[in-house]
Amino acid sequence: MSKSVTKTLPNGDIYKGEIKNGLKHGKGILTTRNNRSYEGDWKNDKPHGFGINTFPNGKIYTGNFDKGKPVGDGQWTYADGRIYNGTWVNGAFLNKDNNSEVQEYKFITSLINIVVIGAMLSFVIYWLVKVLKII
Repeated sequence: MSKSVTKTLPNGDIYKGEIKNGLKHGKGILTTRNNRSYEGDWKNDKPHGFGINTFPNGKIYTGNFDKGKPVGDGQWTYADGRIYNGTWVNGAFLNKDNNSEVQEYKFITSLINIVVIGAMLSFVIYWLVKVLKII
């Protein structure tokens, strides 16, 4: 059974919300000493479920969490009003803007690899022909 508390943690952070067996569990708000906060669902002391993570620089992340890590669809809101919707994939937040940048980066990296590998093969063939007098 969970109960509601206000608790100052040893590091100075403050938690207001439900606990179960001494752990943050249920609905709650954690405010850190450096003015970061998480308001939302908790499970076994970690953000788990829907939550809002607010940072001192004015950025706000809204979305779902699983064992303390953001997952699935979410939204970043910046202090200047910019909003980015996207999806967490393998620990990276991808949206239409940065996903196109990722594809462009992969293409450029592939071209560079082709040029470098081609140059290396040319050198090996040259070396085989000139030094070992093969062919």
